[in-house]
Parts: sequence; C-alpha cells; structure tokens
Amino acid sequence: MKNSRKKYLAKNTLIFALGNFGTKIIIFFLVPIYTKVLTTAQYGKVDLISTISMVLAPVLILNASEALLRFPLDEKADNDAIMSGGLILLLFGIVLGLIIIPISSNISLLSDLSIYLYFYVISYACFQVFTSYLRGTEKLLQYSMINILNTLLIAGLNILFLCYLNLGVTGYLLAYIISFFVSAIISMIIGKVGRVIRNIKIDRKLMKSMLKYSVVLIPNTFMWWIINSSDRIMVTSIIGAAANGIYAISYKFPTLLTTFATVFNQAWAYSAIKEDKSEDREEFNNKTYNYLVCFLTITALAMMLVMKPFLKVYVDASYYEAWKYTSYLIIGFVFSSIGSFLATQYTVNKDSKGFLFSALVGAIVNIVLNLFLIPTLGIHGAALATVISYCSVLVYRLIDTKKYLKIKFFNVKNVLGYVLLIIAAVAMYLDIVVGSIIGATCIIVCLWLYRKEYIYLFKIIGRITKIKTNKKTI
Repeated sequence: MKNSRKKYLAKNTLIFALGNFGTKIIIFFLVPIYTKVLTTAQYGKVDLISTISMVLAPVLILNASEALLRFPLDEKADNDAIMSGGLILLLFGIVLGLIIIPISSNISLLSDLSIYLYFYVISYACFQVFTSYLRGTEKLLQYSMINILNTLLIAGLNILFLCYLNLGVTGYLLAYIISFFVSAIISMIIGKVGRVIRNIKIDRKLMKSMLKYSVVLIPNTFMWWIINSSDRIMVTSIIGAAANGIYAISYKFPTLLTTFATVFNQAWAYSAIKEDKSEDREEFNNKTYNYLVCFLTITALAMMLVMKPFLKVYVDASYYEAWKYTSYLIIGFVFSSIGSFLATQYTVNKDSKGFLFSALVGAIVNIVLNLFLIPTLGIHGAALATVISYCSVLVYRLIDTKKYLKIKFFNVKNVLGYVLLIIAAVAMYLDIVVGSIIGATCIIVCLWLYRKEYIYLFKIIGRITKIKTNKKTI
C-alpha cells in the first residue's frame, strides 16, 4: 500500500471508530439496565417497534440518505442541489408517514403505541438524512461526534425515564425519539442546511439521478430488513414476545463484531472510490481484504471464548439462555461483514442492482428457512436461518463482483480460519472447562496462523503513534 493510501484509510478508520465504538460502549452498558427494568415480553415489544422503524424510515424517504451519502463524493458535486433534493424527499416522507398511525392502531400489539411508532420512524428518518449529508460532504469527525452525542442522549433519557420516572416501554421509545430529533437538528446546523432551506435549488436532472440510485435501494433496504429482522417478528408471532426479548439480547454481543467491520468498511468505501482508477487496485483490495478477515476471525474467536461467563454477570438471569444462540450469529456476522466489504464495489460503481439482487437472494433464503426452522427448532432455527442467509449473500457477491475485481476468497489461511470458527462455535455447547480449553486453543492457532499480518498491523499502529507523538512535541 502506498503511504498516502494508508494514511487516508487509517485516518478515516480512526474517525469512524471514535463515533461507532463510543456509541456501542454506551449502549453496551445500557443493556443490563434494560434487562433489569423491562420484562422479556416488554423488551421483545420495544425491539419489535425498533425493528419495524428501521425499515419504514428509509422507505418513506425513498432512501434519500443513500443518495446524500454517495452523490456529494463525485467531482464537482453541487451539494446545495443534492441537499435540496434530500429535503424534498424528507418532507414527502413526513407527510406520507401519517398513514402509520391508523394502520398500527389496528394491530393489537402496537395499537397503544401508534403515535410513538410514527414519531420514532420520522425522527430516525430525519437523523438519517442529516447525518448522511455530513458523511457525504466528508465532515466525518462531526458525524462521529453527533453519533456519540445521540447515544449519550439516549442513555441519559433512558435512565431518567426508566429508572426514575418508571415510564416503561413509553419511556424507552421517548428517549430514542427525543435523541434522534435533537441530533438531527444539530446535524442540520453543522451541515449548514439552513442556508439550503432558504435557497432551495431544484435540479430536475440531478433529482432524477438521485432517485434512480436511491429508489432501487429501497427493495435492498427491505430485503436486508428481512435478513436481519424478520426472524424477530416470526419468533414473536410463533413463540412469543418473551422469546424475542431473549433473542434480541443474543444479537447484542455479535453486533459488536459488525461494528468493528462497519467502522472499517465505512472508511474503506472512501478509499475504494478514490483508488478506483489506480493500476494496482486489485492488489490493494486483496491485501485490505486479508487484513479484514484476519481481524474478524480473531475477534470472533475471542467473543466465543468469553460469551457464557460474561452473560452470566452481564444480564438478568431470565435472559442468560441468550448465549445458546450467539455462536450462530457470530459466525453469521463474520460472513456478513465480508459481504459488506465486497459490496463497496457496488458503491464505487453506483451499482444499485448489485445491492438489490444480492439482498434478494438472502431475503428469500431467510424467509424460507425461518418458516421451516422456527416451528421445529425454535430460536435456534431463527439463528441458523440468519447464518445461512448471510452466507448466501456472500456467495452471490463473490460471483457478481468479479466483473469489477477478483477477491481471493479461498485463500488457504482464511479457510483454516473459518474452520477454527466452526470448531470454537461447537465448543461453546460443551462443558465450560472443556469448551474454554478448545476455544483458547483455537485462538492460539489463529494467532500463529496470522502472525505475519499482526506483526505488520502492529508496525503500522506504531508508525501512526510515533507520527502523532512527534507532532505533539514540535
């Protein structure tokens, strides 16, 4: 890798890490509060509302946030016209979203929370639009700080509403709604959106291009919602809200792995776009891919090793059985993260259809397997279906992205790493002492396997630290 490439990628990775890890750490410490204050049924209910909101928000605004993220990165981009288009789509979503209230009022599980569901969706949509514009205009540090602020607000308000005011489910939802709105307003100020509002600039040709890119991604958003969240709705309907509460907790730890990968992939997207025309881009992509797999594998193995004893003290006893489903999900999130890395080529080439069709494959696999596996295997079936659907998306993208570049997926070292993951996952179900010995052995073998990669990574970290130290002393 060239020095300029490494610096650019390292800088963006550190900035995204600041925002993502800061927020995850705060949320991480909130989970014990949720499991103490909310019953499994209540937690299952708020998780269901959150899950529904995550897909409704982008659908209502026609995925404007995706266009606001990608289009400002083009050369000679007219950011005022781009943001004007985003504002129009947001206003459209706010008005159209009113239909959520009468529809959810007729659903027994949501009827008493229909107003909260509407404002949760709209507040999240506003948050998405304005923070995506910050990312698109490469105000990455500000974007990261807004994420931290948003999470601090969620934490503070949740403690106030749940622990002191005892507002239960209503308090949980209010905390998120207020936090999203406040963070969206601050993002508007930082992004100087007020100037755009005063001078709306409608460029029909640009709007058409933005819609062509973003609308195609609406089904993609829906498909990913199916892959990531439909199992929770099906667990709720087939087994019950309490089971979904436990399953939701089993997601918490594996999603930390996704956070690591998300941080890197967000930064990587900028590098991939800038390096798209370079002569050695395939070599650059493959080297980066190998370091990502190296990091994901060792992190996943470490998570499996500590999962059972950690959950023993981390959550209330009624949620402890969540450990049984984490091994599936950890492996699934490893393959999902690799699939996200491959998907940066869709972003680089504005290939909305690539996102759509790969997600469609995963969604179909997920629904079919959930229908067969949840009634027979319960929560285990939902987790297994999720893993297989992630793998199907990865396989599709491996084949499809060859038209842009070839990633050496079946590298012997990486395949051995995947085998170690499976062995460690099985070991979790053995006696805790035997399982821990096997898990620790897998970590040692993995460290030896990727020794060259870790030595190189430590050297890079050392150089970056040295550069920063020298700057401080000047």
